Amino acid sequence: MSHHRSRKFSVRLKELLPILAVVLTVGAIAALTVLAPRLSDSRQASAEASSTPTAEPLEASPSASESAKETLPKFKTLDAPPAIDKVPKKPKIDPCAVPRELTVMTFNIKGGRVSPGELGGIASVIRASGADVVLLQEVDQNRRRSGNVDQPAIIASQLGMQSVFGANDYITDRGGYGTAILSRFPIAESGNTHLPNRDGKEQRGVLRANIIVEGQRLVVFNTHLDHTSDSLRQAQIGAVMSKVNAYDGAKLLGGDLNAGDGSGVLGTALATLSDAGASLGASHDGGGRVDYLLPNSWLSAGDGNVTPTGLSDHHAVSIDFSMRGAADC
Repeated sequence: MSHHRSRKFSVRLKELLPILAVVLTVGAIAALTVLAPRLSDSRQASAEASSTPTAEPLEASPSASESAKETLPKFKTLDAPPAIDKVPKKPKIDPCAVPRELTVMTFNIKGGRVSPGELGGIASVIRASGADVVLLQEVDQNRRRSGNVDQPAIIASQLGMQSVFGANDYITDRGGYGTAILSRFPIAESGNTHLPNRDGKEQRGVLRANIIVEGQRLVVFNTHLDHTSDSLRQAQIGAVMSKVNAYDGAKLLGGDLNAGDGSGVLGTALATLSDAGASLGASHDGGGRVDYLLPNSWLSAGDGNVTPTGLSDHHAVSIDFSMRGAADC
Protein backbone atom coordinates (compact mmCIF):
# COMPACT_ATOMS: atom_id res chain seq x y z
CA MET A 1 0.00 0.00 0.00
CA SER A 2 2.71 2.47 0.90
CA HIS A 3 4.74 1.39 -2.01
CA HIS A 4 1.88 2.07 -4.34
CA ARG A 5 1.41 5.57 -2.94
CA SER A 6 5.08 6.31 -3.36
CA ARG A 7 5.01 5.40 -7.00
CA LYS A 8 1.92 7.48 -7.53
CA PHE A 9 3.59 10.56 -5.93
CA SER A 10 6.66 10.08 -8.04
CA VAL A 11 4.58 10.04 -11.20
CA ARG A 12 2.78 13.23 -10.25
CA LEU A 13 6.09 14.98 -9.35
CA LYS A 14 7.46 14.18 -12.78
CA GLU A 15 4.34 15.68 -14.30
CA LEU A 16 4.75 18.93 -12.26
CA LEU A 17 8.45 19.50 -12.97
CA PRO A 18 7.97 21.06 -16.43
CA ILE A 19 5.35 23.39 -15.05
CA LEU A 20 7.65 24.39 -12.18
CA ALA A 21 10.52 25.07 -14.61
CA VAL A 22 8.31 27.35 -16.66
CA VAL A 23 7.20 29.25 -13.55
CA LEU A 24 10.79 29.71 -12.36
CA THR A 25 11.93 30.95 -15.79
CA VAL A 26 9.15 33.49 -16.00
CA GLY A 27 9.91 34.71 -12.49
CA ALA A 28 13.57 35.10 -13.26
CA ILE A 29 12.86 37.16 -16.37
CA ALA A 30 10.51 39.41 -14.45
CA ALA A 31 13.07 39.94 -11.73
CA LEU A 32 15.76 40.89 -14.24
CA THR A 33 13.42 43.35 -15.96
CA VAL A 34 12.86 45.18 -12.70
CA LEU A 35 16.43 45.08 -11.36
CA ALA A 36 18.39 45.85 -14.55
CA PRO A 37 17.66 49.67 -14.69
CA ARG A 38 18.48 50.04 -11.03
CA LEU A 39 21.73 48.19 -11.48
CA SER A 40 22.68 50.45 -14.45
CA ASP A 41 21.95 53.62 -12.44
CA SER A 42 24.05 52.26 -9.59
CA ARG A 43 26.99 51.57 -11.90
CA GLN A 44 26.76 55.06 -13.50
CA ALA A 45 26.71 56.76 -10.12
CA SER A 46 29.69 54.74 -9.07
CA ALA A 47 31.60 55.78 -12.25
CA GLU A 48 30.79 59.48 -11.75
CA ALA A 49 31.86 59.29 -8.16
CA SER A 50 35.18 57.76 -9.14
CA SER A 51 35.82 60.45 -11.88
CA THR A 52 34.96 63.49 -9.73
CA PRO A 53 38.12 64.84 -7.98
CA THR A 54 37.99 65.16 -4.26
CA ALA A 55 38.57 68.42 -2.46
CA GLU A 56 41.96 67.21 -1.30
CA PRO A 57 43.50 64.92 -3.96
CA LEU A 58 45.74 62.21 -2.77
CA GLU A 59 49.44 62.75 -3.35
CA ALA A 60 51.14 60.27 -5.56
CA SER A 61 53.73 58.18 -3.98
CA PRO A 62 57.36 59.08 -4.73
CA SER A 63 57.86 55.91 -6.65
CA ALA A 64 54.84 56.61 -8.87
CA SER A 65 56.05 60.19 -9.53
CA GLU A 66 59.51 59.04 -10.50
CA SER A 67 58.04 56.42 -12.76
CA ALA A 68 55.85 59.04 -14.52
CA LYS A 69 58.86 61.34 -15.08
CA GLU A 70 60.80 58.54 -16.65
CA THR A 71 58.02 57.68 -19.09
CA LEU A 72 57.31 61.28 -20.21
CA PRO A 73 59.09 62.43 -23.43
CA LYS A 74 61.83 64.99 -23.00
CA PHE A 75 61.40 68.33 -24.87
CA LYS A 76 64.12 70.89 -25.69
CA THR A 77 63.70 74.19 -23.90
CA LEU A 78 63.35 77.01 -26.46
CA ASP A 79 64.48 80.57 -25.87
CA ALA A 80 61.82 83.28 -25.99
CA PRO A 81 61.66 85.07 -29.37
CA PRO A 82 63.41 88.44 -29.46
CA ALA A 83 61.27 91.49 -28.82
CA ILE A 84 60.11 93.24 -31.98
CA ASP A 85 61.11 96.87 -32.01
CA LYS A 86 58.25 99.14 -32.90
CA VAL A 87 58.84 101.19 -36.02
CA PRO A 88 58.98 104.80 -34.87
CA LYS A 89 56.29 106.97 -36.31
CA LYS A 90 57.38 109.84 -38.49
CA PRO A 91 56.98 113.10 -36.63
CA LYS A 92 54.21 115.29 -37.87
CA ILE A 93 55.70 118.25 -39.66
CA ASP A 94 53.97 121.55 -39.24
CA PRO A 95 54.47 123.27 -42.61
CA CYS A 96 53.88 126.64 -40.98
CA ALA A 97 56.31 126.17 -38.09
CA VAL A 98 59.58 126.73 -39.96
CA PRO A 99 59.23 129.04 -42.95
CA ARG A 100 61.99 128.91 -45.57
CA GLU A 101 64.09 132.05 -45.66
CA LEU A 102 65.69 133.19 -48.91
CA THR A 103 66.87 136.33 -50.68
CA VAL A 104 65.98 136.92 -54.33
CA MET A 105 67.66 139.41 -56.70
CA THR A 106 66.77 140.72 -60.15
CA PHE A 107 69.52 142.43 -62.16
CA ASN A 108 69.64 143.62 -65.78
CA ILE A 109 73.37 143.37 -66.63
CA LYS A 110 73.65 145.92 -69.47
CA GLY A 111 72.82 144.00 -72.58
CA GLY A 112 75.38 141.35 -71.89
CA ARG A 113 78.07 143.71 -73.25
CA VAL A 114 80.43 143.24 -70.37
CA SER A 115 83.93 141.85 -70.67
CA PRO A 116 84.76 138.51 -69.10
CA GLY A 117 86.69 140.41 -66.45
CA GLU A 118 83.57 142.36 -65.48
CA LEU A 119 81.66 139.15 -64.75
CA GLY A 120 83.59 138.93 -61.49
CA GLY A 121 82.19 142.35 -60.55
CA ILE A 122 78.63 141.12 -61.15
CA ALA A 123 79.35 138.04 -59.04
CA SER A 124 80.65 140.30 -56.26
CA VAL A 125 77.42 142.35 -56.27
CA ILE A 126 75.38 139.18 -55.97
CA ARG A 127 77.61 137.79 -53.23
CA ALA A 128 77.43 140.99 -51.19
CA SER A 129 73.63 140.92 -51.27
CA GLY A 130 73.48 137.38 -49.90
CA ALA A 131 71.10 136.44 -52.71
CA ASP A 132 70.07 132.78 -52.95
CA VAL A 133 68.19 133.11 -56.23
CA VAL A 134 69.17 135.58 -58.99
CA LEU A 135 67.23 136.65 -62.08
CA LEU A 136 69.49 138.12 -64.78
CA GLN A 137 68.33 139.88 -67.95
CA GLU A 138 70.26 140.86 -71.10
CA VAL A 139 72.61 137.91 -70.77
CA ASP A 140 75.02 136.63 -73.45
CA GLN A 141 76.04 133.04 -74.02
CA ASN A 142 78.98 132.33 -76.35
CA ARG A 143 78.75 135.61 -78.24
CA ARG A 144 81.70 137.37 -79.87
CA ARG A 145 80.80 140.79 -78.49
CA SER A 146 81.18 139.50 -74.91
CA GLY A 147 84.26 137.32 -75.38
CA ASN A 148 82.58 134.10 -76.56
CA VAL A 149 81.97 132.94 -73.00
CA ASP A 150 79.02 131.37 -71.20
CA GLN A 151 78.18 134.31 -68.95
CA PRO A 152 75.59 132.65 -66.66
CA ALA A 153 77.80 129.59 -66.17
CA ILE A 154 80.84 131.70 -65.26
CA ILE A 155 78.94 133.89 -62.79
CA ALA A 156 77.30 130.83 -61.21
CA SER A 157 80.61 129.02 -60.85
CA GLN A 158 82.12 131.97 -58.98
CA LEU A 159 79.17 131.86 -56.55
CA GLY A 160 78.81 128.10 -56.16
CA MET A 161 75.36 128.23 -57.76
CA GLN A 162 73.48 126.37 -60.46
CA SER A 163 72.34 128.24 -63.58
CA VAL A 164 69.86 127.87 -66.42
CA PHE A 165 69.76 130.02 -69.55
CA GLY A 166 66.87 130.95 -71.85
CA ALA A 167 67.91 132.06 -75.34
CA ASN A 168 65.40 134.39 -76.98
CA ASP A 169 67.63 135.64 -79.80
CA TYR A 170 70.02 133.18 -81.47
CA ILE A 171 72.96 135.13 -82.85
CA THR A 172 74.95 132.13 -84.09
CA ASP A 173 74.52 128.39 -84.08
CA ARG A 174 76.34 128.26 -80.74
CA GLY A 175 75.44 131.53 -79.09
CA GLY A 176 72.40 133.36 -77.84
CA TYR A 177 71.00 136.29 -75.94
CA GLY A 178 68.29 136.18 -73.27
CA THR A 179 67.75 135.66 -69.56
CA ALA A 180 69.24 133.44 -66.85
CA ILE A 181 68.33 132.16 -63.39
CA LEU A 182 70.99 131.33 -60.81
CA SER A 183 70.24 129.43 -57.59
CA ARG A 184 72.03 128.30 -54.47
CA PHE A 185 69.25 125.74 -54.11
CA PRO A 186 68.83 122.80 -56.51
CA ILE A 187 67.09 123.55 -59.82
CA ALA A 188 64.87 120.55 -60.49
CA GLU A 189 63.57 121.55 -63.91
CA SER A 190 63.38 124.56 -66.21
CA GLY A 191 62.00 125.81 -69.52
CA ASN A 192 61.97 128.92 -71.70
CA THR A 193 58.96 130.19 -73.68
CA HIS A 194 59.05 132.87 -76.37
CA LEU A 195 56.51 135.67 -76.00
CA PRO A 196 54.30 137.36 -78.63
CA ASN A 197 56.32 139.53 -81.00
CA ARG A 198 56.09 141.73 -84.09
CA ASP A 199 58.27 142.10 -87.13
CA GLY A 200 61.40 144.07 -86.45
CA LYS A 201 61.08 143.71 -82.69
CA GLU A 202 63.50 141.90 -80.42
CA GLN A 203 62.28 138.46 -79.43
CA ARG A 204 61.42 138.25 -75.74
CA GLY A 205 60.72 135.29 -73.50
CA VAL A 206 59.90 134.04 -70.02
CA LEU A 207 62.32 131.64 -68.34
CA ARG A 208 61.00 129.31 -65.63
CA ALA A 209 62.93 127.32 -63.02
CA ASN A 210 61.50 124.92 -60.45
CA ILE A 211 63.75 125.45 -57.44
CA ILE A 212 63.71 123.14 -54.42
CA VAL A 213 64.08 125.28 -51.29
CA GLU A 214 64.67 123.01 -48.29
CA GLY A 215 62.41 120.34 -49.73
CA GLN A 216 59.73 122.67 -51.04
CA ARG A 217 59.20 123.78 -54.62
CA LEU A 218 59.43 127.44 -55.57
CA VAL A 219 58.58 128.24 -59.19
CA VAL A 220 60.53 131.29 -60.37
CA PHE A 221 59.77 133.19 -63.61
CA ASN A 222 62.19 135.65 -65.18
CA THR A 223 61.17 137.92 -68.05
CA HIS A 224 62.26 141.03 -69.99
CA LEU A 225 59.41 142.75 -71.85
CA ASP A 226 59.57 144.94 -74.95
CA HIS A 227 60.73 148.53 -74.35
CA THR A 228 59.19 150.22 -77.41
CA SER A 229 55.47 149.34 -77.53
CA ASP A 230 52.99 149.38 -74.67
CA SER A 231 50.47 147.30 -76.62
CA LEU A 232 53.11 144.65 -77.28
CA ARG A 233 54.09 144.67 -73.62
CA GLN A 234 50.43 144.13 -72.74
CA ALA A 235 50.29 141.08 -75.01
CA GLN A 236 53.55 139.80 -73.57
CA ILE A 237 52.55 140.18 -69.91
CA GLY A 238 49.30 138.37 -70.71
CA ALA A 239 51.29 135.41 -72.05
CA VAL A 240 53.62 135.53 -69.04
CA MET A 241 50.77 135.44 -66.54
CA SER A 242 49.18 132.49 -68.34
CA LYS A 243 52.37 130.58 -67.55
CA VAL A 244 52.58 131.87 -63.99
CA ASN A 245 48.94 131.11 -63.16
CA ALA A 246 49.27 127.54 -64.45
CA TYR A 247 51.35 126.60 -61.38
CA ASP A 248 50.20 126.01 -57.82
CA GLY A 249 52.18 126.63 -54.66
CA ALA A 250 54.92 129.14 -54.04
CA LYS A 251 55.89 131.19 -57.09
CA LEU A 252 57.51 134.49 -57.99
CA LEU A 253 57.76 136.58 -61.15
CA GLY A 254 60.65 138.99 -61.57
CA GLY A 255 62.63 140.88 -64.14
CA ASP A 256 62.64 144.00 -66.25
CA LEU A 257 59.03 144.82 -67.22
CA ASN A 258 59.90 148.12 -68.89
CA ALA A 259 56.75 149.53 -67.24
CA GLY A 260 56.29 151.88 -64.33
CA ASP A 261 54.02 152.08 -61.28
CA GLY A 262 50.37 152.35 -62.22
CA SER A 263 50.88 150.88 -65.69
CA GLY A 264 48.50 148.40 -67.25
CA VAL A 265 51.34 145.88 -67.50
CA LEU A 266 51.96 145.98 -63.75
CA GLY A 267 48.21 145.92 -63.07
CA THR A 268 47.86 142.69 -65.05
CA ALA A 269 50.62 141.04 -63.01
CA LEU A 270 49.23 142.29 -59.69
CA ALA A 271 45.86 140.64 -60.35
CA THR A 272 47.32 137.47 -58.78
CA LEU A 273 50.71 138.60 -57.45
CA SER A 274 51.94 141.33 -55.07
CA ASP A 275 54.55 144.06 -55.45
CA ALA A 276 57.26 143.21 -52.90
CA GLY A 277 59.42 146.26 -53.70
CA ALA A 278 56.78 148.96 -53.94
CA SER A 279 58.63 151.17 -51.43
CA LEU A 280 62.17 150.66 -52.73
CA GLY A 281 62.27 153.53 -55.27
CA ALA A 282 63.92 153.87 -58.68
CA SER A 283 65.79 150.93 -60.17
CA HIS A 284 67.26 152.67 -63.27
CA ASP A 285 69.87 155.34 -63.83
CA GLY A 286 67.29 157.40 -65.70
CA GLY A 287 64.89 157.32 -62.75
CA GLY A 288 61.69 155.36 -62.30
CA ARG A 289 61.16 151.76 -61.42
CA VAL A 290 61.13 149.05 -64.08
CA ASP A 291 62.70 146.08 -62.26
CA TYR A 292 60.32 144.04 -60.10
CA LEU A 293 60.00 141.04 -57.79
CA LEU A 294 56.36 139.95 -57.63
CA PRO A 295 55.55 136.98 -55.32
CA ASN A 296 52.26 135.23 -54.67
CA SER A 297 50.71 134.80 -51.21
CA TRP A 298 53.05 131.93 -50.27
CA LEU A 299 55.94 134.38 -49.88
CA SER A 300 56.09 137.20 -47.38
CA ALA A 301 58.48 140.06 -48.21
CA GLY A 302 60.95 141.42 -45.69
CA ASP A 303 63.80 143.91 -46.11
CA GLY A 304 64.84 145.00 -49.60
CA ASN A 305 67.64 146.95 -51.25
CA VAL A 306 68.25 148.77 -54.52
CA THR A 307 71.99 148.84 -55.26
CA PRO A 308 73.56 151.00 -58.03
CA THR A 309 76.68 149.21 -59.28
CA GLY A 310 78.20 151.15 -62.17
CA LEU A 311 78.22 147.85 -64.12
CA SER A 312 74.85 148.50 -65.75
CA ASP A 313 72.30 151.22 -66.33
CA HIS A 314 70.00 149.13 -64.09
CA HIS A 315 70.41 148.69 -60.35
CA ALA A 316 70.46 145.35 -58.55
CA VAL A 317 67.18 144.86 -56.65
CA SER A 318 67.20 142.29 -53.83
CA ILE A 319 64.46 141.38 -51.32
CA ASP A 320 64.33 138.93 -48.40
CA PHE A 321 61.44 136.48 -48.43
CA SER A 322 59.92 134.05 -45.99
CA MET A 323 58.30 131.16 -47.84
CA ARG A 324 55.52 129.38 -46.04
CA GLY A 325 54.90 125.67 -46.34
CA ALA A 326 51.16 125.75 -47.05
CA ALA A 327 48.63 128.07 -48.59
CA ASP A 328 46.72 128.60 -45.34
CA CYS A 329 49.66 129.40 -43.04
